[in-house]
Amino acid sequence: MRRFFFEPAARNGDVVRLPETESRHISKSLRLHVGSQIQLFDGTGMRYLAEITNIDRQVVARILTADEDPQEGRAMLHVEQALLKNTKIDFVVEKCTELGVATFTPFISSRCQGKNDDDERGGKRQQRWQRIVESACKQCSRPRPMELKNATSLADLCSSASQEPQTLRLLFWEEEKETSLHDLSPLTDYNQIHLLLGPEGGFSKEEVELASRSGYQSVSLGPRILRAETATVAAIAIVRYLAGDM
Repeated sequence: MRRFFFEPAARNGDVVRLPETESRHISKSLRLHVGSQIQLFDGTGMRYLAEITNIDRQVVARILTADEDPQEGRAMLHVEQALLKNTKIDFVVEKCTELGVATFTPFISSRCQGKNDDDERGGKRQQRWQRIVESACKQCSRPRPMELKNATSLADLCSSASQEPQTLRLLFWEEEKETSLHDLSPLTDYNQIHLLLGPEGGFSKEEVELASRSGYQSVSLGPRILRAETATVAAIAIVRYLAGDM
């Protein structure tokens, strides 16, 4: 079933007016018709079954049923990802959304090849990521979009790391030889899990020490040196499994 987003303010009772971008997709690309059933999300965790009642510049649909999706997973996952170059970071944003990550924070570290120049570009990268998140949500039927945080520096990220109960902070580092995820206390004990992942060139020892002082535990993903974007996907999937969410 086709899935679409709408703003909560566009709803009047059981009647929803879809935005023009979604309406064009419905009428021009998909060629759906009056009476077609679709699934709707409003970004609040609600999932709606609706029927198209009018096709115009703004498609109108009537809500038939509604149900609230429970919070995804026992623990909320927060990914803090060093900026990667070109489309690699877009890939990571998409996969984080599909894997149920709650928040995504990009940051700059000393070996980053990606640039934090979104302000100079009028926020276009953030807008592109938002479109990627919404598209991924439609694909995987996720009613709560991943929250995109503003880009920051590693130093600011570490300084803002609060020491909260039932919160685990992990730093994945290819030079870690002693501690793996299996050596930690059960991940099912935590409500919040933060995953800190580096750029193509990895973290420097000084950055790992900085993060460690801020409460991050350095862990290894194994003996193989993974691409940065592969490491992020692998880390999320393994942590979700160990946290009892898969």
